[in-house]
Amino acid sequence: MLTKQVAFKRSESLSKVDYRIYVELLKGKSYRGVIFISVEIHKIEGLLLDWQGGKLDGITVNDKIVEWKLEDGFISFVGQDNLVGQTQIRINFENEYSTTGYGLHSFIDSDDQQYVYSQCEPYHFSKIFPCFDQPDLKGTLKLIVQAPKQWKIISNEKRMVNEIQNEELGKVQELGYLNQKDEYYIEEFETTKKLSTYLYAIVAGPYEEIKCENLHSGIEMSLFCRVSLKQYLQGDSDDIFKLIKDGIRYYEQLFQFPYPFSKYDQIFCPEYATGAMENAGAVTINDNQIFKEEVSVDQIAERGNTLLHELSHMWFGDLVTMKWWDDLWLNESFAEFISHLCQTKVHQIPIDHWVQFQKRKIWGYITDQRNTTHPIFCDVQNTDQADNIFDGITYAKGAALLKQLFTMMGEQKFSQAMGQYFNKYQYSNTTLSDFFGIMKQQFEGDYLLQWEQDWIMKAGLNLVELVSVDQNKYTFQQTATLKDLHPTLRNQMFKIGLYEQDGKELEVKLISLNPTEYTVLEFEHQNAFVLLNFDDGSFLKTSYSQQQIDFFLKNLSNLSTINRVLVLRSIWDQVRDGLTSFTTFINGILKSLLNETDDTVLQMVLGWCTGGVSFYCPIKYRQTFENELADVIIDLLRKCPKENKNRRLILLDYLVVWGTSQSNLQLLLQHIKSDNEEFGFIGLSNGWTIIRNIFAQLNIPIEEKWNLYQKWAEKDGTDEVRLQKRFLESLFNFDKLWDYFLNYNKEESIPMIKEVMKAFNHQIHLQQLLDYESKYFEALPTIFSTKSSEYAKEFYHYLYPINDNINDYIELCEKTLLKSQNDILTKFLKESIDADQRRQKTYKFFFDPQ
Repeated sequence: MLTKQVAFKRSESLSKVDYRIYVELLKGKSYRGVIFISVEIHKIEGLLLDWQGGKLDGITVNDKIVEWKLEDGFISFVGQDNLVGQTQIRINFENEYSTTGYGLHSFIDSDDQQYVYSQCEPYHFSKIFPCFDQPDLKGTLKLIVQAPKQWKIISNEKRMVNEIQNEELGKVQELGYLNQKDEYYIEEFETTKKLSTYLYAIVAGPYEEIKCENLHSGIEMSLFCRVSLKQYLQGDSDDIFKLIKDGIRYYEQLFQFPYPFSKYDQIFCPEYATGAMENAGAVTINDNQIFKEEVSVDQIAERGNTLLHELSHMWFGDLVTMKWWDDLWLNESFAEFISHLCQTKVHQIPIDHWVQFQKRKIWGYITDQRNTTHPIFCDVQNTDQADNIFDGITYAKGAALLKQLFTMMGEQKFSQAMGQYFNKYQYSNTTLSDFFGIMKQQFEGDYLLQWEQDWIMKAGLNLVELVSVDQNKYTFQQTATLKDLHPTLRNQMFKIGLYEQDGKELEVKLISLNPTEYTVLEFEHQNAFVLLNFDDGSFLKTSYSQQQIDFFLKNLSNLSTINRVLVLRSIWDQVRDGLTSFTTFINGILKSLLNETDDTVLQMVLGWCTGGVSFYCPIKYRQTFENELADVIIDLLRKCPKENKNRRLILLDYLVVWGTSQSNLQLLLQHIKSDNEEFGFIGLSNGWTIIRNIFAQLNIPIEEKWNLYQKWAEKDGTDEVRLQKRFLESLFNFDKLWDYFLNYNKEESIPMIKEVMKAFNHQIHLQQLLDYESKYFEALPTIFSTKSSEYAKEFYHYLYPINDNINDYIELCEKTLLKSQNDILTKFLKESIDADQRRQKTYKFFFDPQ
């Protein structure tokens, strides 16, 4: 773990960092090499190198062997107190590939081909090589790699085309490195621009390459993926290249700065721990974004947004990088907003991209109501805390507020400010004050300063309600959803829609609320119904009386898509807040589903229903609700025209989730056995979900279940088969798994162990799991102190108790919280207490809605 204090001291003491890395990427479990670090030293006390890896030896400083020590993840040098000026450090290293998805991860495909890739944000490059692993010590990277001849090597820069003429390589080989013969070759890459260490990329393996033929401004582009997935990626490659080229054109125009790197590769990686990573010129992407079957427009939009999000980071994050993790929002909030804006300009598919933005915004609303919420700009003391803020505040809330800022400024002024920002700070680091120093030039007075203080520097979500209407006087109430922790009331500005009793829209008005509890406004229209935050322009929570809810549900068809979502989301929030029972929600909402014309709205509401069954409905009633919801889906499927493929795909996704009764499982079993297309084609993913449910719940012979598995495995033929088999075998191996979790030794990858955890913590084991609830909480401090943070996170989330002993879980969380000395564990425990208390309220309302 790196603290802000050490990082700031180091950045004051060091500058002009350059890395030259010679690495042997070996087949198997390990890699080795030599790193040369050139650094200007101003103060010797700042000379600490981060290292979270394996063996080191042969360390020299200015060509002299020196004494060194490794403590708490830092290399320091003994007897070098007078070291100043430009300094050369050489370190020999040997390390094992990672199985966690971070550092330098290795994956063996089902065809025994090996693939490796780096994932370094926020503090993982030092798991691969010794370095100064902090954002504001930017440096260049010169990479020379020896790898098996069957492997392609991809990094941030282009490969050098000329024969290697590198005297230093000879010295490295004299040290005994990069001397592999026969089956290995050496590749040298151009030196990078100045980059933060978390943006360096090393990818290697027998990747298949798809090159872009028609380039934009000569920027070379390729897609890379595993051999087993090329057939699927090939079909989408033209669309992906077009999206990226159109995205570059738009960003270059908006940012008034050309694409800042020499190439743009996108590498689809297996067992990827996140969605994607913005390594400069070599973006890595979870290869679950390669679609092996027909998918909904929503999934196409989400992938497109991911691709444009990472592309925007070439400017926000790579060209200009935050100084420290306090300002992570300068990367992620911008990428989140700008990518959706870009989609509205260049991604021509039949979907409203601002409704997609609204879906992401809901993540921000949920996060901002937790007791662990934080300001968009927050004081991050160390890299563990940095890991904690890749959340709905940094992404979704920050993006929503930047959309506000964009709207206030207009596209032209925003573009001018961006041009100034990128040209002034190119290839360097910035802070909050740097950003607002540019933006305030576009505003008069101190308005932006107050906006920054209210929205960027303070945490918490405001709730707005229309509490009374007296003729033409409308009284609005503003409260803080976490009034004890974050009581801020803000100047609110948003649109409202006014409606007659018959549902006719009268007027759309922009209104302002004072930063006080009540604001009374007078309108021309009397006793109108009011839709709050019309078109979702502001970041606020809304709530309605039962009379208002009844009115809007009756007139949903008169509202635009985005406003229908606003109304329905407000009703769903009342379930989450324990103000409306889940039963009432289901009964009211199902009627609207039968008439809903927009697939995105349908999909969002079905998603909330899934969450409601899982979290806000007591276990003994869940099957009843699943059956009811499955019946609705079957009815909708039978009425849905076959040519409406998108809707049928969405409905089928939810049928396989809810079709868990014996009769519905038999129906789905016959469907996949006979390729019956009454409900539409069942793809590989849905087929695996059905098979899991059949294994767990359908009363048929086990031999028949395994025959079904074998049939589907042959149909799939990818590494997904291994994950599914691991889950299915583990369902029937319950008693041996707990000790395996406690003694996990990294032999299995994190994605594989997650499947085992899902099988262990499955609803078919509810009675047996009672014996492990206390053991789980007792184990948490040890797991977080002795295992990797990546494993500890999965242990926490996938093994958290799933029975209905909510009071016990709250009490056990509180007791464990007193023992916690880990920032990540502390946050998780607080969020579990928050979630269980919310669940407790919804259960109480479920049984006693008065």
